Amino acid sequence: MHSITRAALLSVAVLAAGLTVSAQAQTGPSFKCSANMTSSVETLICSSEGLASLDRQMASTYSAALKKAGSQAKMLKAEQRGWIKGRNDCWKADDKQACIRDSYNQRLTELQKGYGVVTSTPASQK
Repeated sequence: MHSITRAALLSVAVLAAGLTVSAQAQTGPSFKCSANMTSSVETLICSSEGLASLDRQMASTYSAALKKAGSQAKMLKAEQRGWIKGRNDCWKADDKQACIRDSYNQRLTELQKGYGVVTSTPASQK
């Protein structure tokens, strides 16, 4: 009986650890947040769960679009770099969060329509 209890406790501990890692993977943006980031826009994305969620959705959508892009992959990569530069210009906006959110939503729509990619939109971002 004692070995069954020990095995059960070990199983619960492993499951709890796995759920913790899974929950951590669901928070924050797709990029690494650090104290020495140079972009104020990326710092804002790191501090806002709503913007971080949009960033994770962007990473997923972009990855799916890249897989479908075929011979257009090089062009898609260049467009995405241009979009990131444009998004980072939101530091100039009066309402930085709204600017960033609008930038993500517009680009997500472009990728979804242009590459036939379907991703879920968090209810808080619709």
